Amino acid sequence: MASRKSLYACLAAAFASLLVSADLHDPLSVPNIYSDIISFWGRSWVAQGSLPYVSQGFEYPTLSGVILYVARTIGGSELGYYYTFTAMSFVSTGVLVWACWKVAKKRGKDLKPLYFLLPSFIIYGIYNFDIFHVTFAMLGLLALMSGKRTSSALALGLAIATKLTTFVLIPVFLLEIREWKGMTKFLVVLLATLAAVNLPFIVANYGNWIYTYTFQRGYGLEEAWYVWIFQNPSTWGAAKSFGLALMGLLLLRVYTLRVDVVTRSYLAITAYLLGTYVYAPQWNLLLIPFAAVLALDTPSMYIWEACNAMIILTWFDQSNPTMAWTIPQEFALVRDVMLVVMTLSLMRREGWSLRSMLPHLRQKTLDPGPLGPEPAAPAPVTLQASRDTSDLASRS
Repeated sequence: MASRKSLYACLAAAFASLLVSADLHDPLSVPNIYSDIISFWGRSWVAQGSLPYVSQGFEYPTLSGVILYVARTIGGSELGYYYTFTAMSFVSTGVLVWACWKVAKKRGKDLKPLYFLLPSFIIYGIYNFDIFHVTFAMLGLLALMSGKRTSSALALGLAIATKLTTFVLIPVFLLEIREWKGMTKFLVVLLATLAAVNLPFIVANYGNWIYTYTFQRGYGLEEAWYVWIFQNPSTWGAAKSFGLALMGLLLLRVYTLRVDVVTRSYLAITAYLLGTYVYAPQWNLLLIPFAAVLALDTPSMYIWEACNAMIILTWFDQSNPTMAWTIPQEFALVRDVMLVVMTLSLMRREGWSLRSMLPHLRQKTLDPGPLGPEPAAPAPVTLQASRDTSDLASRS
């Protein structure tokens, strides 16, 4: 059972990581490491305190723009803006750790502080909007597990309004609700949340608001493993179609597995990361808290994280770091392989073999059973039936 000591230890670990991260990216630190947050200040409309989506388009969803605007308005100067954003990130991280602790407690597990000391928390903790994103997502999961469906839909809506990635959790949450009335209400609250965040900006300046999505659509490959297959940028349109098709297939299998909601959430995010044409290194922050509440501890996780940190540390040493055969993309490739390995380790721990995770192309649909792998079919009576059933069971 999760103890309060583990909560305090995890809070201390997370805050220590953020302190280091804040120092690494501080404009006054010499040398310092690049961060998106500081780079945004170089845009005239940010420095002038203009409201994004009204006076200027912004490549991130609306709640990210609001967070940016609040930090700029309160902070005033570049340093004030950075320190305000840092303070907001600390508050968000505290809420995130608490939510993770509560989810772990519901699973009867202790939350270990090691996860909040992983390189991504140190390198990317004060970097972009990912801490806020995962905080909303974890709050949504906690509310769902607590039977608070309206709060869950609200939190998930805020997560999607911060970064689009967590749209893959919508079916996960709906599958946990199961009954139609509850699913309908959940979707209504979710859509109302998204509308409340987006409609004012749509009305104010639709062109600037839609820029977020046209920008994302036109973006090239970034840290996608299949840049090693589609090495010529002229083929990247086909590469995106390949990635989206792969993501769809992986998500379809995730949504049909019989696993608990936390495991399914982890798997859905992993499926997204393995299929998306942009897997920016700070996105590991979205997955680490889910790995923490699942108590996923495998050597591949540490390689996954070390390679992810090295992407930004080697990025600016390359003339074209998004291309195959550059050091950042080599680290990104190893990172993605390790993500597959650590996910397979999780599934083996949960009692699933690789074969059982593949789609059952010839198997008839069975009545849903309890969570976990399906039990073996009972022994048949006739010899011929035995061969058929054995062949069927070998695919299960």
